[in-house]
Amino acid sequence: MIWIIVPAVGVLVAATWVAWWGSNIVFHPPKMLKMEIWPDKYQLVFDPVEFRTSDGLTLKGWLIPAASATDKTLLLLHGWGDNKGDLLQRVHPLAKDFNLFLFDFRQHGESQGTLSTIGCLESRDVEAALEFLKATRPAWTADLGAFGLSMGAAVAIWAAGRHPEIKAVAVESPYSSFNRVVTQWLKNEMSLPYFPFAWLTLLAVRLRVGTDPEPYSPERHAARVSPRPFFVIAGEMDRLMPLNIVREVYDAAREPKELWVVPGATHGKCEEAAGPEYSGRLAEFFRRHLG
Repeated sequence: MIWIIVPAVGVLVAATWVAWWGSNIVFHPPKMLKMEIWPDKYQLVFDPVEFRTSDGLTLKGWLIPAASATDKTLLLLHGWGDNKGDLLQRVHPLAKDFNLFLFDFRQHGESQGTLSTIGCLESRDVEAALEFLKATRPAWTADLGAFGLSMGAAVAIWAAGRHPEIKAVAVESPYSSFNRVVTQWLKNEMSLPYFPFAWLTLLAVRLRVGTDPEPYSPERHAARVSPRPFFVIAGEMDRLMPLNIVREVYDAAREPKELWVVPGATHGKCEEAAGPEYSGRLAEFFRRHLG
């Protein structure tokens, strides 16, 4: 019996370690950017703000008024491992025409938190942000648009489905399914197969979070953006969210919608590849559909 029990225990221990290790990668992005960029780098006036989530975390953000007085406002949502400063670096030209509201998701930037879930718990963060904006800058919600990058794209799509006050949505590099993006990341970065590694990782995530993140996936909520306009940006060379994955989100959405594939762009690098055309297209999209 011992020759059966010892290997079985060894397999169980190894499986538990793999599950814990894999879920920690989801919860703690390996490449977490430091807060190094602030609005004054672009000569932008801003109000530093903070607000609480429903589960008691303090999140920190910036309210940046437009160059000329307007009620047109953009809620800007950063990606996994990024922060509000990194996102501002990409979209700061939008402050010419729009008020900007950026904040750090839990565990990112200046915000509190011990884990990230690539969209599930971050739904609480965006709910708190919208409540804060309504309470402190109600006029800014009169003409409100949302832009999200990667993880932020998933949250923007989810939020738009629940909040009709968001009148236009633009996203870059959204994943379609939480389960598939975790599987894809482990394959790309670690060359690990779905079974047992991704399977155990996803199981551990569900157990440790206490809920299943998959129902928050963009492919399940994209159709609810309609009849509001939906602008999807994809990187031609994106290995994490390949074009066929982004198209699944685009295809799940209803009209009106538009897709822009940026030649040569890798994941999260569409702005770098497209140059000024990036902020120009975003500004033109929101000018058309806000106000």
